[in-house]
Amino acid sequence: MDLAAYFTRIGYEGPRTVSGAVLADIVLRHTMSIPFENLDAYLGRRISLEPAAVEQKLVADRRGGWCFEQNLLLGNALRTLGFDVTDLS
Repeated sequence: MDLAAYFTRIGYEGPRTVSGAVLADIVLRHTMSIPFENLDAYLGRRISLEPAAVEQKLVADRRGGWCFEQNLLLGNALRTLGFDVTDLS
């Protein structure tokens, strides 16, 4: 995962350490920067949950995403930082 690009997308410039404060700041910035979006479903486009496709759509293409896309991106960013993340559905 391109953590630098993700941080630029959400406007995060803080420390890259595992702490409650870092977690809270990243989650806040993610939710304030990347909107929920379900346009692909209405346009008949396939929605991929492959990490690279999600990162391309939400970070590089600067679009929003479904809840699963949002959670996958955030979870991967946190894992890259060293957080222990458990995916639930």
